[in-house]
Amino acid sequence: MKIFLKLTSAFLFFSFFSNCLNAQTQSSDQTWDQIKNQAVASNKLIFVDLYFKGCMPCAQMEKEVFPDPKVAAFLENNFVTLKTDVLKEEIGKKLCMKYAVTGYPTFLFMNAEGKIIDIAAGFQSVDQFIELLQNAKENAQKGIFKKYSTQIDEKDYPEFYLKALAEKKLPPFETVDSYLKKQTSLFEEIPFTIIIGLRAGNQYDEFFIKNLDVFSKDYGRSSVHNHILNILRRKKKEFEKTNNIEDFKKLMNKVKPIYTTEEWTKYENALLKDFDTSKAQNEEAVKE
Repeated sequence: MKIFLKLTSAFLFFSFFSNCLNAQTQSSDQTWDQIKNQAVASNKLIFVDLYFKGCMPCAQMEKEVFPDPKVAAFLENNFVTLKTDVLKEEIGKKLCMKYAVTGYPTFLFMNAEGKIIDIAAGFQSVDQFIELLQNAKENAQKGIFKKYSTQIDEKDYPEFYLKALAEKKLPPFETVDSYLKKQTSLFEEIPFTIIIGLRAGNQYDEFFIKNLDVFSKDYGRSSVHNHILNILRRKKKEFEKTNNIEDFKKLMNKVKPIYTTEEWTKYENALLKDFDTSKAQNEEAVKE
């Protein structure tokens, strides 16, 4: 299990580097409207880097990727950029709230109106990051956006969600379940945010897996595949109790298509390498 934890350290729940990305980077004490207004005035998109001081992948991006001439030029020519510390700055906290950000760094790509084009998380190589930027630009030109609204208002969210963010503590499942059962559709933005932001499990795991393609299309692959990792970690514990690695592999194969080949190799190896069969083996030994 230690190997898996190392691989996914950038995606721990509520884990929360501070130089400019380039000359256009805005200090986060400016209002969100000012950022959007500048994007409108300059006919550019918006790039947001959600980070916190002490985050190793964030520091690695700062050192190895943002200074790259190709990256710096692409950002300068196509984006108004905002770098915000999610622990210290209000706009960073609000953006994490809205997009249920649970791993850092997280990158938001949006148009001047605040429509989300894409969301990505974790360290990206120069080539990977350039590809993200290019895809964001192309999709914006095609008018392809995610389902998120452009409004950021705490009043839209239930009190238990805001409290969980503030206290960095998950609420009882019964509280989350009661709220979700009252919603007319779990495919809407707020219920989706609640499910992934608070790691709603039980029946919501099956529902989420069944609707992977819909959620990926509506809210972005990154948010979805991070939540799937949470589900796999939960399910792994259940299958370990009965030493049922075959059914666990079947579950993994259901969600495999959402990951790149590189991602899947990393996560699959980590999940299966330390599959704990010791309990079942010990029980058999006792019987003998």
